[in-house]
Amino acid sequence: MPFSGPSLTPRHLAVYTELQAEAARYPGAEQLPTPFGPIWMTPIEADLYRALLRAGLRPVPQFCIQGFFVDFAFPGVRIAVEADGAVHQDPTTSHRDHWRDAILRRAGWIVLRFHGTTIVHRADNCAYVVQQAVAEHERNLAEIFRKERARQEARAEAWRHPFRTVYRFLVDRFRADPPVPRSPGNLPPPPP
Repeated sequence: MPFSGPSLTPRHLAVYTELQAEAARYPGAEQLPTPFGPIWMTPIEADLYRALLRAGLRPVPQFCIQGFFVDFAFPGVRIAVEADGAVHQDPTTSHRDHWRDAILRRAGWIVLRFHGTTIVHRADNCAYVVQQAVAEHERNLAEIFRKERARQEARAEAWRHPFRTVYRFLVDRFRADPPVPRSPGNLPPPPP
């Protein structure tokens, strides 16, 4: 079953089913166990998936973003990874890939593409590149969250400041000149 942030429409499920059937027919394809169930992968996808796992990463295979399925995704840092086989060398397919990447980038995702020959000969190097990108974006997100928390705290402090000022004034005022308790014996005389 594909994994996606928002719920998948019947159309997306039909596309996913067709993608899986196409991958299963590919020569040398493998059905690999994943945390999301068994998924059919082409040989270069399987090589890259294994390399990513060896690098200590946990990619989400066949992740749906903006109606497009990417080979692997890291939703927490919005990184999509694509394994491009020989079919992606075709000008029409290449143009479609650029168009698709632009849509994903507009949605806030970073797309990393690796050619099949690079994956076959240097899958661990590809995994290292992905690992570095994920680590960098995790650091960037941590810094963004830290700055946002500081901004929220500054806003809260700006809102509390006038109340604290009044409170301090009243506390200081009554410490210096405590009010005299009123009892029947020390009431002021009634007005004439």
